[in-house]
Amino acid sequence: MKSSPPLISVCLPLYDTEPLLAQCLRTVFLQAFDSFEVIVLSDASRGKDEKGRNGKKITKSVYKECRKIRKKQNLPDIKFRFVEHRENMGLVEVRRSLMYYAQGQYIAYVDSDDVLEEGALKSLYSAAQNQDADIVQGRSTTGVFLPDGKFVPAQKNLYAKITIGTVSGYDILKTWIHDGDLSGVLWAKLIKKSLLEKVFDSIPHIECNMAEDFLIFFFTAFYAKTYVGVDCPVYRYRASSGMSSARKIDSIKKLRMVCSTASVFTVISESKELQKLEEPEVLCVRRLASHYLLNNIKQLHETVAPELQEKAHEMLCEYWGAGFVEKMERTLDHQ
Repeated sequence: MKSSPPLISVCLPLYDTEPLLAQCLRTVFLQAFDSFEVIVLSDASRGKDEKGRNGKKITKSVYKECRKIRKKQNLPDIKFRFVEHRENMGLVEVRRSLMYYAQGQYIAYVDSDDVLEEGALKSLYSAAQNQDADIVQGRSTTGVFLPDGKFVPAQKNLYAKITIGTVSGYDILKTWIHDGDLSGVLWAKLIKKSLLEKVFDSIPHIECNMAEDFLIFFFTAFYAKTYVGVDCPVYRYRASSGMSSARKIDSIKKLRMVCSTASVFTVISESKELQKLEEPEVLCVRRLASHYLLNNIKQLHETVAPELQEKAHEMLCEYWGAGFVEKMERTLDHQ
């Protein structure tokens, strides 16, 4: 007899975070929830953990380990899949692919260098079911993991903005982008797969590794009918990993990764959805575009190898537009 589809698909993008993957997967595989699947998608990652294992071997090993524990705890078995992109496509396309692979009613994106809190899926799904919510967000904590595994919360809890309770319709986008009272990251949330299908239909194929959550959540917030914030911890965000603005840029590929932030705002500015926003929210999008460009300029000035400085400026103008770049450079000169 064919089994029923899972209620939740937990989706993990993987790119060069293999040393941290096992820790993440244990917190996912051991969730005390009866109906979920796990999908790990490697974006042509070549990383290895301290034992020399690639992502596929790590996932299989941790699954076997956790399967035994689930059995002892009388928890039902869960399914997992490990899939790969042959070429690196960037985080937007990874999240798109994960959505297509997912069979669950809801999707939970989990970055493969972070961890879920105990009971996260149960808490999020309970709220989603009670409210028939399109988006459910729980509390997240930013911090660092010590060598002994202890998690130390940071003084500033990045990305933790949350509105407890229900927000409906246009107020979801307004509460996020204008009021700043809920977080625009994709993790620490459950999102209906049917909503994400509509979202990705609005986003053309794009090569992007920065501001990708902003792009996806812009359309998610626009189309969502009901958002629910729940007052329970569900996620721990590892502040010390990911793409650092201080990382040295010594190749054309790394240059493009930084400049591709502009593609996010090109897609939004050309979308029919932006034309339907009220003026205060449109101004917020424009200010955020200026903010991201200023960060790009600072990053390229501070981290690009000397021999690539000229090419970096050309590429910045190619992506953002020469006039916009010159305007923001004058702003920096007066700061």
